[in-house]
Amino acid sequence: MQEPPARPSEGPAPPERGEAPADGKPEEAPGTGKSGADEAARAEPPPDEAPRLATVDDIRSLRRWLLVASVWAVAATAIAVIALIAANRFNEEEQSARTAGQIGEVERGLQNQIDGLESRIGQLPTSEDVSDLDNRLGEVEDRVGNTSDQLDRANARLDQLEQRVEDLEQTETSAQTETETNPQ
Repeated sequence: MQEPPARPSEGPAPPERGEAPADGKPEEAPGTGKSGADEAARAEPPPDEAPRLATVDDIRSLRRWLLVASVWAVAATAIAVIALIAANRFNEEEQSARTAGQIGEVERGLQNQIDGLESRIGQLPTSEDVSDLDNRLGEVEDRVGNTSDQLDRANARLDQLEQRVEDLEQTETSAQTETETNPQ
């Protein structure tokens, strides 16, 4: 609290806070009497209200207001905590939704890749096709082997024929050389 402004000293000084006047009666402030009121109004303007002592009712009222302010503070804190929890829950839900969306995108991409692989696998030959192809290749190998054997025999016969032709040519050449050397 603020101290009252200094007063001119007229008569005895007012008692300090908590002190009672010597005669037990409260003193009247200067200029509060009937004739003093006119005098005080002419002499100087009334000072700001002087501080007064707190009464039991004032303390009780202050205590009530402090209690009300405390309840409001607790209520405001509770509301702030609830709002913070709700905001965090909203952020978690939003993040969960975002994560679920990303997982969904990845899942769709993987499903597309799986579908593509399944279609490619579907176009691949079956084990029956591979078995048929293997059988056909075996038949071709057998034919090639037979053809190779025939080719070898044909080559041997061709070599024999060439040899015979050479022999005949040599015989013919030797017969011509004999006839040319011995003309009869």
